Amino acid sequence: MKPLNSNESGCNPISSNCVIWQGPDIKCINLCKGDTITDVVNKLATELCTIWEMLQIDGNYVLPDCIASGNPVDFKELIQLILNKICTTGTTGLTTGRVATTTETTITTTSGTNCPDCTVEMASCFTYVDGFGNTITQAQLVDYVSSIANRICVIITEINNIQVVVNSNTARIVALENTPAPIYTPPTVTPQCVLPSVPTQMESVLNALEGQFCQLRSATGTPTQIISSVAKQCAGLNTEERLAGIGTMATIPGWATTLNNMSDAFGNMWLTICDMRTAIRNIQLNCCPSGCDGIELDMVASLDGTTLRVYITGTIPTGFVDCGGSNNIKVTDSAGNSITVPINVVAYLNFLTGFPINLSLTTINTALDLTVEIEPCLTNSSTNATCKSCLSYTVINLGDCPVPTFFSLQESITFSFTSGAGSYTYTAQLYDATGTILLQSQTFISTGATSFTGTFSGLTAGTTYRIRIVVSPTACPECPPTECPFFTQSTVPNPCPPVVGIATSWSPIIL
Repeated sequence: MKPLNSNESGCNPISSNCVIWQGPDIKCINLCKGDTITDVVNKLATELCTIWEMLQIDGNYVLPDCIASGNPVDFKELIQLILNKICTTGTTGLTTGRVATTTETTITTTSGTNCPDCTVEMASCFTYVDGFGNTITQAQLVDYVSSIANRICVIITEINNIQVVVNSNTARIVALENTPAPIYTPPTVTPQCVLPSVPTQMESVLNALEGQFCQLRSATGTPTQIISSVAKQCAGLNTEERLAGIGTMATIPGWATTLNNMSDAFGNMWLTICDMRTAIRNIQLNCCPSGCDGIELDMVASLDGTTLRVYITGTIPTGFVDCGGSNNIKVTDSAGNSITVPINVVAYLNFLTGFPINLSLTTINTALDLTVEIEPCLTNSSTNATCKSCLSYTVINLGDCPVPTFFSLQESITFSFTSGAGSYTYTAQLYDATGTILLQSQTFISTGATSFTGTFSGLTAGTTYRIRIVVSPTACPECPPTECPFFTQSTVPNPCPPVVGIATSWSPIIL
């Protein structure tokens, strides 16, 4: 609650609703531990006003002529008149009667008894139960006045104590309000594979982990897609006869008769492939080894930087050689540039490291997709057999998506990443939290492994954004770009606003 005097200079802007009475319960005025100072002061003031009205002289007491002429102006003068009368007359001179009182207290004298030695009807808050169980509602005037005075002294002492507590709490509340709000600094972790193994902010590790997880899921498919593919195993394969060996497929050691996951399906697939290979190998060894039917060739290729490696696998029966001593490999990029390189197919058949082709000094753009073609011609002089075929393989060059790191402030996000080998154009895009509205973008052109840094500025504090990098081959503007996964990043919130109100109960915060 904001104090009414918060805007007045020289005043202490602490609301009484923010200070709690920590003293004991005082049943006679219905005061409880835990009440606010507003309630405490109100109850004390009400009690004090009741006592004050009870002790008011004007209009409450009409003194008989035997005590003094006229009426006293205050309670002190009343007591003094009574004491003076006692001293001058002793115990005589007062008559029986009733003195006018307030609604709270009635002062009554009994026959033959002179005030101040008279009985007084006490206010309800002064009544009590004696040791015999009797409710005492009357007292001698002197005793009653003494009790009232003592009660007033206790109230004054309690108010003073409350003021001490208020002053102490005021200093603490001011110190608490002036304490800057703590800024949360997330812990660092040391990643093992997603980033360099050095202490790194948790947000950066999480962003890198999410990016690589999205890449992994894009490569493997979603769990639903994987389960759907697992169910594609040939119907009745468990009871099918093996192509190599005796018995059904289910009798192969390690065979999973029930597919529960991708591991089971993958294991069965390899066992099936091995069974097929064994059967095909038996056919190759026992059927037409000297004719063209005995030739089985396959080709794959991979790009390692600027080195293209061509792997030729399969079977060539003994006696076959390359027509003319060699064959030609043709390499063409998606922009239409091509080269031709000679190769001895028989010599590089099933060669573990493949046939290397250095593209660094050619017109081939290694940042584009590459098509590798070969039309192998093999001849066997002993059988006069000449065999030809056509092999083709496409190397899809997507350009690896970089994994950026981020540093956020209240109104900006700074990002850094390292480009891959080759000539690529990298476009960093800033979207809203839903990833649907493009807010800003920055473009970087790379001809090799290079570190880039950029900043998205003019942002809103404490707001979530999504950032991604789009990779395009620089030399092929018509080629479709690679849209890398989104990273979620937030700007730093503004500092906490100043406190304008404090609850009536609170618990300390231990830092």
